[in-house]
Amino acid sequence: MNQTGLTFKQRNKQNTLNLAKWTSAWVITLAIASFGPHFLWQEQAVFSVVAILINVVVGIMMILSNKRQLHGMDELQQRMHLNAMAITLGASLVFGLAYSVVQSSGLISFKEDISHLVLFMGLTYLVSLLMMNKQLNDEGEE
Repeated sequence: MNQTGLTFKQRNKQNTLNLAKWTSAWVITLAIASFGPHFLWQEQAVFSVVAILINVVVGIMMILSNKRQLHGMDELQQRMHLNAMAITLGASLVFGLAYSVVQSSGLISFKEDISHLVLFMGLTYLVSLLMMNKQLNDEGEE
């Protein structure tokens, strides 16, 4: 889509919708790649490989769409999102590895799963953005 001639608000809305579409497509292809071998193609490896490759290609398109959305934001929005991403990366690394060490040392018997890390990352990103937004609003009221 050509974005020339659009207002900032229109471009931002278009980028957000584009990201939502690619994210939805990625989630759908991930579900197909995950559940397809059991429910759709009875463990046939060729279909699984194709489904995974499609999921990776759609995932790359989602990443590019996310990048496009970030580039379409104003400097303050970009800075907030990049700070939230940095906090999320650091927290995921520190707490993910600490959790792994605690689990491997036998202190807990709870089975670790990648979905736990993904959930942690999503919540960390969301909370970071909310806190930065609140801080920005609090500073603006003074």
